[in-house]
Amino acid sequence: MRLEPKKQELDPFENLSPLQKKSRKAAIVVAFIGTFVWVVKILFF
Repeated sequence: MRLEPKKQELDPFENLSPLQKKSRKAAIVVAFIGTFVWVVKILFF
C-alpha cells in the first residue's frame, strides 16, 4: 500500500487582483482590531 503524496492545496486567494489582496488584508486587520477593542471593552468597562 503506497501512500499518495499529498496534493498541494491551491491557495484560493492567489488569483486575486492586487487591489483585492490589499482590501482583504485591510479587512483582516480591521476585524482583528475590532475584536481586540471589543475584548478590552468587555474586560475594563
